[in-house]
Amino acid sequence: MRITFCQLLFAVLFGSMSIAHEGRAQEILSRRVTLTAVDQPARTVLNRLEQLTDTRFMYSAEVINADRPISVSVQDQRLDNVLNQLLEPLRITYRVAGQQIILNAAAAEPVAAEAAPLMISGKVTAKSGESLPGVNVSVQGTTKGASTDAEGQYKLEAEQGQTLLFSFIGYKNQDVLLTGQTTVNVTLEESSVVLQEVAVVGSRSTVARTDVERAVPVDVLTAKELQSTGQVELSQQVQFTSPSFNSAKNGINGVASYADPASLKGLSPDQMLVLVDGKRRHQFAAVNLNVTVGKGTVVTDMNAVPTLAVERLEILRDGAAAQYGSDAIAGIVNLNLKKSVGAGSAMFQYGVTSKGDGGGYTAGVNYGFRLGKKGYLNVTGSYQDVSGTDRSDPYNPQPVPGGTYTGVYTNNKTTDESAREVRGVYGPYGTFRVTEYGSNAMKSGQLFYNAGLPVAQNWTLYSFGGFSRKRVHAQGFFRTAIPAVGTTNPAVYPDGFTPKLPGTVQDYSVVLGIRRKVTEGWNLDFSTGYGYNYLDQNVKNSTNASMGVNSPKDFYVGRIAFGQSVSEINLNKTMYGILGTKTLSLAMGAQYRIDQFRLTAGDPASYEIGPFAASNNKIPGSQGRVGIGVDDETNRTRSNIGMYVDVESDLTERLLLTGALRYENYSDFGGNLSGKLASRFKLSDNFSIRGSINRGFRAPLLQQVANAVTTSTVQNGVVTSTKEIPNHDPRLSQIGIEDPKAETSWNYNLGLTAKAIRNRLLITLDAYQIDIRERIIITENLRVNNIAALKPLFPGLQEITFFTNQVSTRTRGVDFVTSFRQPLQRNNAFTASVALTVNKTEIVGTKGTPAQLQAGTTVPILLIDTVSRALIETSQPRTKVLVSLGYQMGKLSVNLRSTYFGAVTAWEKPSGLPHRVQTFGGKNLFDVSAVYALNKTFSITLGGNNITNVYPDRVFTNYASYSNGQVPYTRNANQFGFNGTYYYANLMVNF
Repeated sequence: MRITFCQLLFAVLFGSMSIAHEGRAQEILSRRVTLTAVDQPARTVLNRLEQLTDTRFMYSAEVINADRPISVSVQDQRLDNVLNQLLEPLRITYRVAGQQIILNAAAAEPVAAEAAPLMISGKVTAKSGESLPGVNVSVQGTTKGASTDAEGQYKLEAEQGQTLLFSFIGYKNQDVLLTGQTTVNVTLEESSVVLQEVAVVGSRSTVARTDVERAVPVDVLTAKELQSTGQVELSQQVQFTSPSFNSAKNGINGVASYADPASLKGLSPDQMLVLVDGKRRHQFAAVNLNVTVGKGTVVTDMNAVPTLAVERLEILRDGAAAQYGSDAIAGIVNLNLKKSVGAGSAMFQYGVTSKGDGGGYTAGVNYGFRLGKKGYLNVTGSYQDVSGTDRSDPYNPQPVPGGTYTGVYTNNKTTDESAREVRGVYGPYGTFRVTEYGSNAMKSGQLFYNAGLPVAQNWTLYSFGGFSRKRVHAQGFFRTAIPAVGTTNPAVYPDGFTPKLPGTVQDYSVVLGIRRKVTEGWNLDFSTGYGYNYLDQNVKNSTNASMGVNSPKDFYVGRIAFGQSVSEINLNKTMYGILGTKTLSLAMGAQYRIDQFRLTAGDPASYEIGPFAASNNKIPGSQGRVGIGVDDETNRTRSNIGMYVDVESDLTERLLLTGALRYENYSDFGGNLSGKLASRFKLSDNFSIRGSINRGFRAPLLQQVANAVTTSTVQNGVVTSTKEIPNHDPRLSQIGIEDPKAETSWNYNLGLTAKAIRNRLLITLDAYQIDIRERIIITENLRVNNIAALKPLFPGLQEITFFTNQVSTRTRGVDFVTSFRQPLQRNNAFTASVALTVNKTEIVGTKGTPAQLQAGTTVPILLIDTVSRALIETSQPRTKVLVSLGYQMGKLSVNLRSTYFGAVTAWEKPSGLPHRVQTFGGKNLFDVSAVYALNKTFSITLGGNNITNVYPDRVFTNYASYSNGQVPYTRNANQFGFNGTYYYANLMVNF
């Protein structure tokens, strides 16, 4: 606060009278304070202290330089200790006068002749080895002090026998006695009391804020939290730590077998943007075309990043298209890579299910090397080898008495049983399985790096990226030996066959940039990067039925590839006390992106139309996965340029306001403008209300509109080949199908945040609504022979499908997150957290079928029907609840976690029967783990996931989707997988 000369004179003349009341002064100075402030003006911090201690500071703003930024973090400390820590480095003295504390500039200290000053320098790092900028370093009992720079370095004068004090937000204070040394390096330990993690994503301001202080909700998951789940893949680790994130393993489900669909808030996987250290991560090459969660969408394969490379993960649960670009409608997942040096860790884990399958191991190592004096190179390598699981039922040709009989050799029970006995290949029905339905066997290797090297004052050259390769052994559905069926080839497989679908996924990425970080002025970040992904698919133990006896058994299907280059420039600056505001942060930038999508043909036999296609109605192409033909080969590119401006300001101590605008222009879809407005108002120091409004958009992905692959689907008990028609195909315009355009969205969020029990209890509650207009979907599989308009245009094809803006949806939900930590005596601590999400997505509008497509067909043609509707509305749990309890007793930590997955619903369209639906009830899974630290180097974890061996509800055996026992757990919805209990042991080595 600013005071008049008369007030200051009064305080100076009569202050000594008040000081005489020593008891009163001690009462004021003994008041307890909990306060966190990062780079805030001194006057702002003093105002906070006035509110917290019911006292008043008297000072001249000019004398004490009240606008300079300072940082402080204290938990339940006496006011005099806080003032000593805060004011001594600023060369400010204080004394108590009644209810007032008078501040003044300190006089120059005399230097004792016998005490020669020492120039002390050093570096402050976290326990992980990461440099800590902005740490307060002061000399106890003096006004001397300094702050660490961007590399964690500091320098100041002190004397032998004095004590250096180190303090920083989120870390325990530390002091070091000077005994003649001139270099003092310090490693700060994270505070056991501070629960709040400072988030980065969602704001380009340099003002550090925790989730309860932000205008939008952000979850921060540390590496320790992720690894405590016992899962070995990143997407599964997040699945069991974030309520709004959903990802589960699939069985016999096309592209989903090679890259797990992952989504936020029940929306599509490609409506969630993934960043790595704030840079856009490229997406998977192939489109998910099977009947499962995310049908018609493209995922970002988070599992290509080794978990040991991740320092922490941030989830922005709010639309951010205006800040980070298209695809951020549901929110953002940001992976922060490790930067530690001189320290490393190694991990080995082995696990197996309670049924004895799915066994495998994961091994990884991470280490940080020093580059020069201040640079870093952090490298992570990992390898995983896991076998598959099988949860299929024995094959039953007639699951329901009196139902349709589907034998291996004929559809007549007597004839089929006779043929089975004569052939002698299979035992009695109900004793053998014809496929494996479960998680796939896989081998994968990953190598990632993160590097930074200062090249000049305030300038740092940086780079990160990695390489991954995985071999997935996916499964197909059984093809019988019945001669009249279009998928069979008794000349090659007289007893039927099950295609095997091995696929190789290769992924690499690199980002190179240079950044300039300064305390005052503009920070600059320029980077360019490239990411590439391809999927090579093969089919083994298969056939091209249309070729008869001349068909090979093994095929190379072809390659689907996607590459993306991104170059961008970002500038930001945070100012204090400008235009009457507390803080004002400005950011602006531009981004140029080029996407490339390629389809490369497979073996000719994998797509050849053999002579038996016409004569015997045999389906051409390799069974299980039809090859990419020469005519389907594609090499499409497009470019995108985006420009944005981002403003964030603490207008007052209580009111935070942010806004952003972004314009993007696609070479093939034109331009669009996104906007965002968000605010947070502090009702008190412990309670805040926040809200946001976002207008976003998402252009169709190149993988969607340029794709031309053929897939085999089994939805109504019959294997069918479906061809995706690329949107540039002129035949689509002849049936009235317009080119897809960008979908637009409005995202609304309103939330409350609270802190209690000295910041040990944190609570956030956020309600949201997301309206998406003209959402991009892939249509129903349209059977060519049943639609008059399609017959002359698509001869020789069974079914076609394509992308269009067919529906509008509304998603409403609530997210609740609370966490508590209570330190106890003797290094013991208790932690607890509860997080839940409840949401509902509904289709609120659909477009009509074009007249050109409907012409000549009396039965109404639906471009979206029950099965696809369910995939959008009910295939993911609407409710998810995570409860976690932890207790640390010295070297032993015990954790118990409960995860509730709500009900899901799936439809099916059996041939000749009405559409029918099944709901799979909600289930609760329990995980338990115990970690014992043998010493500082070794720790052992023993754990079990889903220890009560819970499975989803089974598919009704009278449903066609049961597939005679091949699919006992639905493929058309996604709860939590179906592998049952998983036991594991983990060894961690820190060095």
